[in-house]
Amino acid sequence: MRIVQVTPFFYPHAGGVESHVRGIARELAREGHDVTVVTSRFTPGLAPEEELEGYRILRTRSLGVLLGTPIDVGSRRAVRGLTPDIFHLHYPPPLTSYFATRGLARRQVPVCLTYHCDLYLPGVAGALLSGIYQTVFLPATLDRANRIIVHTKSYGNTSAMLRGRDLTVIPSAVDLDRFRPGLDASALRSSLRLDGKRVVIFTGRLVPHKGVDVLLQALARLPADVVAVVVGAGPRLPSLVGLARRLGVEERVRFCPAVTDEALPRYLALANVFVFPSQNRLEGFGLVIAEAMAAGLPVVIADMPGVREVIEPGREGLLAEPLIADDLSEKIRTLLDDPELARRMGRAARERAEALYGLPTVAHSLVTLYEGLLAAG
Repeated sequence: MRIVQVTPFFYPHAGGVESHVRGIARELAREGHDVTVVTSRFTPGLAPEEELEGYRILRTRSLGVLLGTPIDVGSRRAVRGLTPDIFHLHYPPPLTSYFATRGLARRQVPVCLTYHCDLYLPGVAGALLSGIYQTVFLPATLDRANRIIVHTKSYGNTSAMLRGRDLTVIPSAVDLDRFRPGLDASALRSSLRLDGKRVVIFTGRLVPHKGVDVLLQALARLPADVVAVVVGAGPRLPSLVGLARRLGVEERVRFCPAVTDEALPRYLALANVFVFPSQNRLEGFGLVIAEAMAAGLPVVIADMPGVREVIEPGREGLLAEPLIADDLSEKIRTLLDDPELARRMGRAARERAEALYGLPTVAHSLVTLYEGLLAAG
């Protein structure tokens, strides 16, 4: 099958959507499908076209990046020049999928769209722009899709933009070979001065909605032998370092902003508990949760639509009230103070990841969907 994945950002850009699309593209190519990823050339230094992991990357002309959104006008022309069996669009950021659907306006080829999360742009100008886009442009994008995919039922059911639309639930995907229990992190533990410490870990971009400030506040309420490892970079890093200092936990936080994708699984192997305190609807699934589960970690996650569905609460992890540091610290303490409970939840987390979130499983669901769209004509 000839498949085109259209995504606003892609490798070497880092993020949950990018990781999802890269994993799916690699798995589909491994299974023998002809895969092309159309994405923005968000920085001039990137090659317009290259081969990676058995599939082709086609980077299109972009007028720049505004509020985290590539103005990817070239995607319209790019999709016009391709003749796949199916187009698979990924949203948000918004403009790439919009321009792509304009290029597909007179094409009969089936189109599906994965709606990863609602659109959010910061500030007054961002709120104005996102409101205009969602009321004027998004409906036309969604109308062009023959099938709309969401990663969790709860997120789709609570999105105002998807109200009344027929949705298909297919989760995001994790590489179970890369993220697995039992990796040796002893040298890394020593280098980060973690010997004798109980470790909670967060992975993700350091942006406001991720809730790392609440994690630091929770850390201040936990015993002195508990250390937080914060893996990720982003604009909030300086303010978070300052917050840790003001809270008196500076010596109990290891900020790790330069961890490569290849090294990430070993960082997860350092931890006793994974924490995901994200605070708003920019998280439709939380791929990093599935990665931590695949690594055999019990998880504590914010009780938000979408992410809460990644686990069965009480089996693979615990839910914490968003924004409430006292509740987050209590849930973390529950797992740290009961190693047997943590081990049991970690084993269950790996089992759930194997059953639901592995790349072959998710790719099979997508291929089944693609085949159904092709059969429907």
